[in-house]
Amino acid sequence: MIAFEHVSKSFDSLKVLNDLSFHIASGQIMGVVGPSGVGKTTILKLITGILAPDEGAVRAADGVVGYVFQEPRLLPWRTALDNVSAPLRAQGMAKAEARERAAGWLARVDLAGFEQYHPAELSGGMAQRVSVARALSVEPAILLMDEPFSNMDATLKSSLMVTLQQILKPRKTTVVYVTHDLTEALQLADRVVELMPDKSLRELDLSDRAAVAREWLAKFQPLV
Repeated sequence: MIAFEHVSKSFDSLKVLNDLSFHIASGQIMGVVGPSGVGKTTILKLITGILAPDEGAVRAADGVVGYVFQEPRLLPWRTALDNVSAPLRAQGMAKAEARERAAGWLARVDLAGFEQYHPAELSGGMAQRVSVARALSVEPAILLMDEPFSNMDATLKSSLMVTLQQILKPRKTTVVYVTHDLTEALQLADRVVELMPDKSLRELDLSDRAAVAREWLAKFQPLV
C-alpha cells in the first residue's frame, strides 16, 4: 500500500505538488498521466524516499522497491546478464543462482541470446528491456516506472506491457506507472489519475476506456 496525505513539494520558489492525497492498494497498478513538468517523477522520488515532502506524509509498505527509469542506466562495462544479476548479488544471492535468475528474466523480456552483449551493442529499446528485467529480477513489492517505454516502437511496447501484466498480476506487485501517454496507462493500469497543471489530481473513470482515450486524444490533438 502507498499513501500520500496532503503532500506538498517545492523546488526553490517552484511548487510542484500541492496538497496531494491518494491511496494505492496493495497489488494495484496505478497510472499517473499528465504533461511534462507537473510533478509525475517527483511522486516516484517521494515514494522511494529520495525526496522528502515539504508538508504532509508519504507512506509505503515495507519491501523491495524496483525502479525503471526513463533511460536504461545500465553499467556500460557489464554485460546484459551481469547488469541484471548485479542487484541480486547485492542482496546476497550466490553468483550462479543470480546469473541463472537473470538469464530467466532476460528471456521473459525477449532477450534470450543477448546475455553477453554490452549496453553499447544493444539498441535503445533492448537496453531498456534489460533495465525492466533488472527491476523485476529482485521481485519487488513495489515497482516504480518512469516513462520506461519511450525508446520502443509501438509493437514492442504493447508486447512488453502484456508481458508485464502477466508477471505482475499473480505476484500482487504494487505498481506506479508514470507516463505522458494515456494509451499506455489504459493498457497496463487498473486505475489512472491525471496530474493537472494547477496541481490538482483527477481520477479517470475507466468504465469505458475507449471513451477516455477518445477524450484524451481530442484534448491534446494539435489544431490544424
